[in-house]
Amino acid sequence: MATTLTSTGITFPDATTQTTAAAAAFASGTAMIFQQTAAPTGWTKSTTHDNKALRLINGTVGTGGSSAFTTAFGTPSVSGSLSGTVGATTLTTTQMPSHTHSVLKYTPYGGTFASYFSQIDGYNGGTGSRQTNATGGGGSHDHSFSGSLSSATASINVQYVDVIIATKD
Repeated sequence: MATTLTSTGITFPDATTQTTAAAAAFASGTAMIFQQTAAPTGWTKSTTHDNKALRLINGTVGTGGSSAFTTAFGTPSVSGSLSGTVGATTLTTTQMPSHTHSVLKYTPYGGTFASYFSQIDGYNGGTGSRQTNATGGGGSHDHSFSGSLSSATASINVQYVDVIIATKD
């Protein structure tokens, strides 16, 4: 048995009833929350607020919002469609990771490449390979995005307890 409030007192789970000052315990017009479908005897169920959430405040009381509780929290799934275009980005040297290149030296007929290497870094004769100096700074870069999200829904599935508001007669 649960604790119940009646017009003559408060009845506790052990079946004892508190009647002393019960009538004066709550002044007429006092609003209270009850976790039950109907208002207790001596109380009137308020139907002004239906399908709403409760908000605790430390200032002046009021109401607000425009969506019903089951509309705001009752969406069945998370889905949607995202479409758009990613903009191209040309990397600068500072945005590239630091790296080197391996260059193969081969002296073809006439020695054209051999003389080229000799001119740029003193590399002389025969075949082989050489690494270029490291370049790049490892910085970041961005890509622009232009698009839209459509048919998006989200499921919050908040647990709740139904209550009523009743005022003392």
